[in-house]
Parts: sequence; C-alpha cells; structure tokens
Amino acid sequence: MHTIKKMDTSTTNASNTQRKKKTTKRIVVEIIIAAVIIALAIVLCLNLRTLVINRIFKLIELKPNSKGYDTWANPPTTITRDYYLFNITNPIEIVTDPSSATVFLKETPPYSYLLNSTKQDIQWSDDYKAISYSIYRSFSRHETRFNPSSVDDTGVFVDLLRATFRTQFEAKPAPAFYALGGKNVFYHRNAIEQLEGFTSELFNIVKDKMTGPNIDKSGFIYRYNGSRNYNFTIKAGIKLRICFI
Repeated sequence: MHTIKKMDTSTTNASNTQRKKKTTKRIVVEIIIAAVIIALAIVLCLNLRTLVINRIFKLIELKPNSKGYDTWANPPTTITRDYYLFNITNPIEIVTDPSSATVFLKETPPYSYLLNSTKQDIQWSDDYKAISYSIYRSFSRHETRFNPSSVDDTGVFVDLLRATFRTQFEAKPAPAFYALGGKNVFYHRNAIEQLEGFTSELFNIVKDKMTGPNIDKSGFIYRYNGSRNYNFTIKAGIKLRICFI
C-alpha cells in the first residue's frame, strides 16, 4: 500500500513568486544595460560623425597654403577623352553623281588624349572669403592608349566648318559656297592634324573673325589646348555662390 503525501501549497507559491521576481529583475537589468549601450552608441556616433566631418573640412578647407588649396588648384585626377572622326569613303562617287549618290561614312578608331585642368590667375579677396580664378586645359596624347601609328591615318573627313556653311544653301550650292570654301569640296587630310591643328582655305578666310589664344590653326584639341575656360568666382558664406564671367 502506497501513501501519497500532499505537497505544501504555500511553499510552492512562494517559490514561484521568487522565480518571477528574479526573472523580472533580470529583464529590467537587461533593458537598462541595453538602453545604456544604445545611448553610448548614439553619443559615440554623433561625436564620431562630428570628428569625421571636422577632419574632412580641415582637409578640404580652401585657404592659402593649405593641402586642400593645393589639391584644388592642381587636381590629382586626369581625364581621358577619346575622339572620333568620320571619314567619307566615297567622295569621287558624290562628285560624279551628287544627285543620286549616298554619302558613306566610316568612323575612325578612337584617338585617346589626356586632359589636365589647372586653376590659374588666382586672386583672393582682402578678407579671404572670395576667390577668383581661371581654368586652363592642357591636352596630351595618352601614354598607352594612343596608337603611335595613328599619326599616319588619312581620309576625307567631315569638315564641320564647311558643313555649317553648306547648310545655308539649297540643294545646289550657290557660287558663294565655293568662294568661301574653295573649289575642292573634299580634302584628303591627316586624321591627327584634324585634332591637333590644321589649316585650310576656308579656315584662312574666317581666321580674322576668330577669337582666343589659338587662332593660327584649327582643330578640336588645338583650339582648346592651353586655353582659358572662363573666369570663376567663389564666395564663401551660408550660401555658396559660383559666378561665371
């Protein structure tokens, strides 16, 4: 015969109450610790953000004889530009039968150049809150991407200057078109000279009306190489302003 002892209910209730109190205290402590950690993290992030921003501003601060100024005046980056020309492959056919001939164009391989822009003519205001400058551009052949053999490339290239004059006339050019551009409509030319500088009958006619430092020749790169790109003025303050002159 087995005897079943009845457990003391009061003892069991007391034990459960203690466990609940311990669990509640542990949860409260964990919440407090988590809140403290989050608060510290927020404070550290805000301070770190301020430190990083101040560090960046110190590096890029635009003032005389500073690292930011030297980097701004002579950027370490170099721009690579690829230039393409369009070669007319059937000029004789166009001259022989212009009414029915179709102009066929062939794109040249890319001619790669390096573009370096520097600030010059720099002038500070008396209070050093404004700076005026000019941007000068310098082109050079890309050291690895420019094919040395391309200096011998030739073709009958689209003359943008002559094409501009051509749009002023009807389907059949007026005598003035030939008077301005010469009788030879299609010139066989060197490709690199079209970029780095060339002369033509039409160029010599309009040369006197051209402005800028490079007017001895024409050419996409020649006209820009070493030339000044506007005058700029930066004014410091709550609202930064850039003026173009």
